[in-house]
Amino acid sequence: MGIDDLDDIPRTPAQPLLSLRQIEVFHTVMETRSITGASRMLNVSQPALSRTIRRIEDQLSISLFTRYRTGLVPTSEALEIYAAIDPVLKQVASVGMQIERIARGETAVFRIGSTASVARALVPQALKALSQTVPGIELFFDVLPVDQVAEYLTTGRGEAIVTIASLDHPSIASQRVGHGDLVAVIPKSHPLSGADVIRAADLAGADFIAFAQGGAHQRVVDSFLDRFKVEVNIKAFARFSDTALALANEEMGIVLVDQMTVLGPLGSNLVVRQIEDAPQFDIHVLWNRRRPHSASLQKFIEILGQNLTNLPSLR
Repeated sequence: MGIDDLDDIPRTPAQPLLSLRQIEVFHTVMETRSITGASRMLNVSQPALSRTIRRIEDQLSISLFTRYRTGLVPTSEALEIYAAIDPVLKQVASVGMQIERIARGETAVFRIGSTASVARALVPQALKALSQTVPGIELFFDVLPVDQVAEYLTTGRGEAIVTIASLDHPSIASQRVGHGDLVAVIPKSHPLSGADVIRAADLAGADFIAFAQGGAHQRVVDSFLDRFKVEVNIKAFARFSDTALALANEEMGIVLVDQMTVLGPLGSNLVVRQIEDAPQFDIHVLWNRRRPHSASLQKFIEILGQNLTNLPSLR
């Protein structure tokens, strides 16, 4: 529908004397004092614009402009109308810009959590990319143990959680965004630190740092060692990946972790080695299906997926 079509729509008694489009045209002509300039700004033809101005004058039964070769000079009535509509149109424009900011996610607080291993680098890297995509976003980042994930989401403390742990809860939805391998973190002083690839049999009898039984990490590690019937010498238990790496850095033993853990900084005494026939960890984003979520969450999930697809090789 063109500008002429809009002018031809019949007006009912309940409608205002001028349409919003006519007000916009008048305002633009007043701003430019030129049919030529206004037509460029509104992207309509000059004849169509001139017809619209004449129709406005007919509807109001007044003259709006005196036409000279050098341009248009507004009448006193036109100046009064302009003074009335200018602040309103500026407010409408401001509302439009605010709506655009809302659509881009720049007005909302984006609060997200994660469990420890993905909190070391994977999630911070994705949040940095999100902040560059949505410059005005306000970010909050929480790190939680697995046993607090459900409460975090069901109470609405945060919008989503990134984790390697699975969760069976009727209110919580899950989306897999990628995976990473099990890797070995080895003190440089250990004989296995010189190997390019670690085999399960190489770990037999080695001093080990383990995670709490039943946790996502230890379930994968136990399954891997059981599959190859390998027994290790557990020297210490750690709840979080940072703690396990700190103990390994003190040469207390080898620790097997997910690949996302080693994206972050390691101790100076440690090396990372690929594991032959390594099992994989799935990375999930969890959210409360009964609460609204933002466009920023979808952008964040897309960034996570891209980053996991491009994980650096250990070779």
